[in-house]
Amino acid sequence: MSYVKLLRVAAKVGRVTRKYPAEGSLVTEYFRGTIEIDPAMCWGCGACALACPPNSLTTKVEGDRIVIEYFIGRCIFCGRCADVCPKEAITITKNFEHASKSLEDLKYRVIHRVSRCSRCGGPVGAEEEVRNVSERAYPVKASLDLCPSCRAELLAEALAKYHPRRSR
Repeated sequence: MSYVKLLRVAAKVGRVTRKYPAEGSLVTEYFRGTIEIDPAMCWGCGACALACPPNSLTTKVEGDRIVIEYFIGRCIFCGRCADVCPKEAITITKNFEHASKSLEDLKYRVIHRVSRCSRCGGPVGAEEEVRNVSERAYPVKASLDLCPSCRAELLAEALAKYHPRRSR
């Protein structure tokens, strides 16, 4: 393409650059920005952290608290966390402006209280998660307040009781 032809096309089209931020950005309805977690709806199950490819969502136990931390600096805005959230506590926003002088400004935390194992005192999960699951899980209600290792021990004891080893 010759330069003269290119200049004619450019003159016909006009300016295509937007005067951002004075004019605002062109954000479509399909645009995915940062996420927002509603602490009132979140029950602390950690499904979002398991589904997050870059690990921008993490779940950790700190004493008597379960902390779900969202670090915007690692987020790739894929929206998988919102897809897997069983309570629909995560919404995808159109916000993409994250300029900050501090890394702490790019972190968002949701804190839940830890439910402790009735047998060993280890962490079971977030209290809200255990409460919500126990309301719907009548047959297994007895083991919901146990950590996974205590559940495994009880299962092994029950299997040994009903299926004793045969003597040779």
